[in-house]
Order: sequence, then C-alpha cells, then structure tokens
Amino acid sequence: MPNYIPIHVVTRGPKGGLKLLTFTDLPCPDKLITNRSSRIESNQEILEIGIGEKFKETYKKKYNV
Repeated sequence: MPNYIPIHVVTRGPKGGLKLLTFTDLPCPDKLITNRSSRIESNQEILEIGIGEKFKETYKKKYNV
C-alpha cells in the first residue's frame, strides 16, 4: 500500500467530542467527504480537512486535540 501526503481531518461527534484523524493511504480527500464513506462514522461532522504535515500541528493547537 503506497503512502501519500497525509490528510488530516477534524471531526465532531454527536456528544461534542473532537477527533483528529490522519489518513496516509488516500491520494485525495474525495473518498472521505462522500455520504457513503466508511472511513468516517456517519454520526461524525467534518469540521476541517487539511492536506500536508503542517495541518496536524495547526489543528492540534486550534481545537486542543
């Protein structure tokens, strides 16, 4: 399985908890934002998506995750 540039996704659950998810096995985030995506749970709301290493630290600081 090839490694691609990391895609970082910040999600909010139904009870308000935040998660920072990282995907390195996808070439683009299109498969994450579809309604039928199995990579992100259906009850999770996507707040932000960033492509690249710098977004991991940015989202950690911004959302305290």
